[in-house]
Amino acid sequence: MKVRHVRAIAVFVIVFVALTGARRGGGGCDDDHDSSGSGSGHGSSGGVGGGDGGGSASAAPSPSSTTTYGEQDVTIDACELTPEADYLGKARLTYRVTNGNTDQTASYKITFAVLRTSDKQVLTIPTLSIDSLAPGKTQAGTITEAATTADDDMRTLDAHCIVSRVDKTGF
Repeated sequence: MKVRHVRAIAVFVIVFVALTGARRGGGGCDDDHDSSGSGSGHGSSGGVGGGDGGGSASAAPSPSSTTTYGEQDVTIDACELTPEADYLGKARLTYRVTNGNTDQTASYKITFAVLRTSDKQVLTIPTLSIDSLAPGKTQAGTITEAATTADDDMRTLDAHCIVSRVDKTGF
């Protein structure tokens, strides 16, 4: 492949990621810095969790995510995939939920998804329930779950995280 073809492909990928990441006004976390938003950005895999080395996976909002009122209250701060075998890994997702209400307590049922970037194959679907979060208060935490792929590429795949669904009661 000629250098100009490689360059053209690289420019296309950069523009594509920039455009899809900008679609909802900022997305999650990338490898170099944090930003707020409900989605996640592009990413490199390899995994970081537990000091195993490698890059962290993060991602842009996925067109397949579905949300209800309350998505703006949820932020993915970090998304990491640590391979453990060809088919198995650990997904580690760091989140923040801030009750955007000014006068009412809210409860949340949140579904995240860790997806293989190339074809959006679901690797794991972490869920979170928060009861009675006071107005303006934030709850942060980390979810760690096993992630699997039907292919034998866990050690080399790129992955990203999205907020798949948010059900907020008390708004």
